[in-house]
Amino acid sequence: MSTTTILRGDLSALRAARPLTGLRLRELIGPVTAGTATMLASIALTVVSAWLITKAWQRPFVMDVMVAVTAVRALGISRALLRYIERLSAHRLALGTAGRTRVGAYRLLAAGDPRKAMGLGSGALLTRLGEDVDEVADVIVRAVVPVGTAVVTGAVSVIFALFVSPAAALVLAVGLLAAAVVPPWLVARGVRVAEDRRAAAGEAYTAEVDQVLSGSAALRVRGELDDALTRADAAARERERATEAGAPALAWAAGARSWIHGLTVLGVILLAGSLYLAGGHSPQWLGVLVLLALAAFETTGELPAAAETLTRAAGAARRIAGFAEGSGASEEEAAAEGSLAGRAAADSAAQGSDGAAPGGDGVSEDSDGPAPAEPAGPRLPAEPDLVARGLVVGFDTDVATWDVDAPFGTFREIVAPSGYGKTTLLLTLAGLLPPRGGTVLVGGLASADYPAHELRRGVFFTPEDAHVFATTVRDNLAVGAAGATDAQMHQVLEAVGLDDWVAGLPEGLSTILDSGAESLSGGQRRRLLIARALLTDAPVLLLDEPTEHLDPESSAAMLKMLSSGDLPGARARRTVIVVRHPRTR
Repeated sequence: MSTTTILRGDLSALRAARPLTGLRLRELIGPVTAGTATMLASIALTVVSAWLITKAWQRPFVMDVMVAVTAVRALGISRALLRYIERLSAHRLALGTAGRTRVGAYRLLAAGDPRKAMGLGSGALLTRLGEDVDEVADVIVRAVVPVGTAVVTGAVSVIFALFVSPAAALVLAVGLLAAAVVPPWLVARGVRVAEDRRAAAGEAYTAEVDQVLSGSAALRVRGELDDALTRADAAARERERATEAGAPALAWAAGARSWIHGLTVLGVILLAGSLYLAGGHSPQWLGVLVLLALAAFETTGELPAAAETLTRAAGAARRIAGFAEGSGASEEEAAAEGSLAGRAAADSAAQGSDGAAPGGDGVSEDSDGPAPAEPAGPRLPAEPDLVARGLVVGFDTDVATWDVDAPFGTFREIVAPSGYGKTTLLLTLAGLLPPRGGTVLVGGLASADYPAHELRRGVFFTPEDAHVFATTVRDNLAVGAAGATDAQMHQVLEAVGLDDWVAGLPEGLSTILDSGAESLSGGQRRRLLIARALLTDAPVLLLDEPTEHLDPESSAAMLKMLSSGDLPGARARRTVIVVRHPRTR
């Protein structure tokens, strides 16, 4: 594959990512203008200084050089001021872009096929929503603004040199063009070779660190913490080696830039010197041309780093765009994503919800948010039956097969000891994991036959460790049910036994749970998750350990409510499947 083809592919990936970032071209005007003004002030300072130094050699009357002296002081001050303005404008844009990109990535995840998200390891998922988003957002400060600044500043420098010496201007133009193409090309080539390895190593490292941080207590109890730390250390070393794999190309690029710079300055010196010796220019303009050639290359210094950023960002954009593959959200669903869309997306994929929540949309109103078109496919019946025959789930070959027969509106309770595959069973029934054997039929069709958005609407899976967000009680309840009213919320809260708790909160439903799940007891969290499920419009609810952390009396009351034919919330009648451990008294 040719370099041109690869470069075209990188640029296409970045153009495709623009709707994700919500970036508008007019937003670049301020940072690029400020950056260009900064560089021009620096070049002008160098040029005026060169004129002043060579003029002072002739011992002029002091008043003849006062304008130049004043200009040097003014340019020195303005350069620092303009640099500060450039940093403010560029970083403000970069931070805003990063925020929009992160929300856009979460929207793609929430609106996309949850089966695809479940197929990603935790390291891959965290890397795409963390490091990859940062890589895409970094393009603004580390690539787009430097490239724009270099193009404008280089053009102005060549035009200025053209008025002094056309030959010197030609040499300067060739040198600047070579410095803007050859070193960045070498960097991009080297980074591209190492990028796949670096991305894979980064995902592995993130997965190992996540396991240590989130499961340290369990690992310590099982005596596996030291092994996990060893694996994390090995992954960190491999990540470092992968990151440094492109170092030779960076070294070649640095050397190439130095050679190009040196040869260009030498060429300008020879031309300007010959003109001076021929009497065509004063010594002041000889010094101006030489120092102009030195100063103009300052604009190309950031281009190799810009090429590295562009190359890595292109790979990151492709990985993030993978969330959209198989996405089944309509434009209406995408528009309904709310203030929790970013934070709730990972949960939404696991829970089978549409990820919607109330509140502001978190994206500037004229940004282009991703809104995948709704694909063709069968629609889930309004009252689907759920049937599983000879279902084999999980990863252990000795796990028994499952048969589930749940006509619409029935309640099924599956009680089995820990490690028996209950959670994996629910994930498979929800269509989030493919069965290892047997069949799962929802409304008469295999779950894999339905578009992702149909499964999200029809089957709501609540994992045992579903996330509780550090936001209001209302927003936590509205995950998957953006249109739920306060009256509906109070109804389900009363049904699950949380009405007195909410009534005692300082601001009721508007009370912010500052620490998320840590703001609740184990029993309160369990009740909140059940209330969240009841507020959705899904005809099938799959509940993992809904009575955990509840006392026997409360547990019996909860199961009685869930098994009744008249449920609170959005639907009075629906299929409910509960899995739980056997309870010992």
